[in-house]
Amino acid sequence: MQIVIAGFGVAGTTAAETARKRNPKANITLFSKEKDLFYYRLRLPEVVSGEVAADKIIAHPKSWYEERAIDLRLGEALAEVNTQEKIIRGSTGSRQTYDRLLLATGGESNRPPYPGDKLDGVCAVRSLNDAWSLFLSARGKSRAVLIGGGLLGLEMGYALTRLGLKVTVLERGSRVLPRQTTPAGAELLRRQLGALGLEFSLNSEADRFEGSRKVENVTLKSGQDLPADIVLISAGVTPNINLALSLGLKTDKAIVVDEYLRTSQADIFAAGDCAQFPGAVGGLWTTSRAQGLVAGVNLAAGDPAEMQKYGPEPPSNTLKVAGIDLVSAGNLDPDNKLQGIEASDDQTYRKVVLDGEGRLAGFTNIGTTRGNRELNAALLAGKMVSPEKARALAALDFDFSTL
Repeated sequence: MQIVIAGFGVAGTTAAETARKRNPKANITLFSKEKDLFYYRLRLPEVVSGEVAADKIIAHPKSWYEERAIDLRLGEALAEVNTQEKIIRGSTGSRQTYDRLLLATGGESNRPPYPGDKLDGVCAVRSLNDAWSLFLSARGKSRAVLIGGGLLGLEMGYALTRLGLKVTVLERGSRVLPRQTTPAGAELLRRQLGALGLEFSLNSEADRFEGSRKVENVTLKSGQDLPADIVLISAGVTPNINLALSLGLKTDKAIVVDEYLRTSQADIFAAGDCAQFPGAVGGLWTTSRAQGLVAGVNLAAGDPAEMQKYGPEPPSNTLKVAGIDLVSAGNLDPDNKLQGIEASDDQTYRKVVLDGEGRLAGFTNIGTTRGNRELNAALLAGKMVSPEKARALAALDFDFSTL
């Protein structure tokens, strides 16, 4: 069996490893447009801060792939696919056949157009090379403006404060992390992040960047000017679906897949940030890894009966900033349509959400790690929770051994 995988992120690498375990005799080829070995993308902020060298976040040495007979094509993207003859061509001109193909092409950083966005010092971080370049360019600088206050953006912003920069975070909404927090939780988080050196400009949007050759200033739509040596844009990720479009695969926000992660062509699968199931695009490391595991099984399956279905877990987010604990999982009910119970004090905040049938639908913990494991297990199990138990769960001193 000839298995070809396009993409060397967590979904593609997990799929290659899983397919090898399931089918020791298959020929597995893995294409990557990046020249670096697979690395832990979640640790890119540590590279930006200079806390770890770039090579320290590499997951496996090249010998690891050689021992598993996985043919790596680093620095070579998948350029063309002939689905009739099942022949692929790499960007360096290589050609080979395939029986099953996995598209794990990930995504690209969103770069909304701004006047002045081509100035030196305006950047986004998606790859290891991006992170290393930002570390080099930020050293010795004094001010940075971060556009976008999502989880990764805040981690990157904190990394820049570790280099001595004053960082101002622009958030177009009225609070920090609106998808992961409620107003009360967001205010607590803003204070904690502020104590670490991050400043916030809420209800603010950039209008343009100014400078002769290098960025020197960010002008807001309000007319306010913010001096800046670095502008870091963290505005989410756009799924990379160009190859899928060229193949005529069904796409929406990303590549549409079924419960087996098959695309609209039966022998072509998709997983990770470029895949959409059942109507949602993942965007999380945990989701990409879970899809990679299922895709690897199905790529290697000799019999359709051996294929596995992908069952998405509730989304879970974690903020990894020193001294601050934030975990949110499941449905946090931003529209206040479900029953939610909150509790807080000066340092901690917790909310639990029940669905219409009384099951635990989501939770968030800020300033504490107590209950994360037990609440997540109950969430995954769809555990029924009475309103009385929910009120007890929200209490900051709840004994989680009784859950």
